[in-house]
Amino acid sequence: MKFTLLQKFLILFKSGYPNFWKKNNNIFGKIIIIFLLPLSFLYLIISKVIKKNKKKVGIPVICVGNINAGGSGKTPFVIYLTNLLKKKINIHIVTRGYLGKLNGPIKVDKNKHTFKDVGDEALILSQSATTWVSKNKYEGALMATLDGADLIILDDGLQNNSLYQDLKIMIVDGGFGFGNELILPAGPLRESINSGLKKSDVLILFNKDENNIKEKIKKKIPVFHINSEINKYEKVKNKKIIGFSGIGRPEKFLDSLRKKKLNIIKFFPFPDHYNFSKEKINYLINYAKKNNSILVSTLKDEQRIDAKQRKKILFLNLELKLKEKDFFINFLKKKKIV
Repeated sequence: MKFTLLQKFLILFKSGYPNFWKKNNNIFGKIIIIFLLPLSFLYLIISKVIKKNKKKVGIPVICVGNINAGGSGKTPFVIYLTNLLKKKINIHIVTRGYLGKLNGPIKVDKNKHTFKDVGDEALILSQSATTWVSKNKYEGALMATLDGADLIILDDGLQNNSLYQDLKIMIVDGGFGFGNELILPAGPLRESINSGLKKSDVLILFNKDENNIKEKIKKKIPVFHINSEINKYEKVKNKKIIGFSGIGRPEKFLDSLRKKKLNIIKFFPFPDHYNFSKEKINYLINYAKKNNSILVSTLKDEQRIDAKQRKKILFLNLELKLKEKDFFINFLKKKKIV
């Protein structure tokens, strides 16, 4: 399994985000930031230099992205948006297939492909709609169009420069916000806040705004609010549980468990897209067994775990509720997206 530079960087830390990416830092964190700032400056320059003429494919394209390096809730919202609209039109999803070995464009076959082929996110997305993995987003969108799509949802395309996007949606997690507001690797941002907001048409705010995100928005832009919580957790209610997760911010899953006031004995955080070995999962299974507990994780983590071992783990789903659902649908209609 190939790792990106960002992945290698994050593996140095126990969870998805290093502590110095957060808003408040101690002296040690500030020292690390100072050493990393030159690399952040270089990253920013390179990202601004790489620009292409965006091409159209003849059908509407909705981009769902973020300016943080994962953990905002992008993938769950793509699934939510797909399920919201697919009853009326034929939707195809185009995604990069992060950490998958196939460059594409290729249509994801959940019965054939593994996370090593197309990445864990593509496998989850393919359960909601036809999904294409393509390192070149334009080529993937073109294949989707030729395959009969009426609408394309572009997963993680806010920084993409090859495909024209009719509507750009930025996802922001209210609990984390923009962290220390610095560019990678000194901070979690792929681009500046102003740059991201300038190109976005809509902002989706996940859960409670604990970072005064609305006050940072200088551009007049529609803001919609999403509440997320785990569902179908009755099997673990009043039971002892051991949790683990390798997503963008594992603590988000932990917080979801705490919101339901579940009896969490121990929680194991891992880096985003973590490749779980059989030995690692066996350790977790045995740990839960010794503590007379139920082992729980997320649907995204399920894609990276051996099929036989999955039977001994309870995977909890995240349910989203859009507060302004009717207004959002009307907004899409006015934009002539649906």
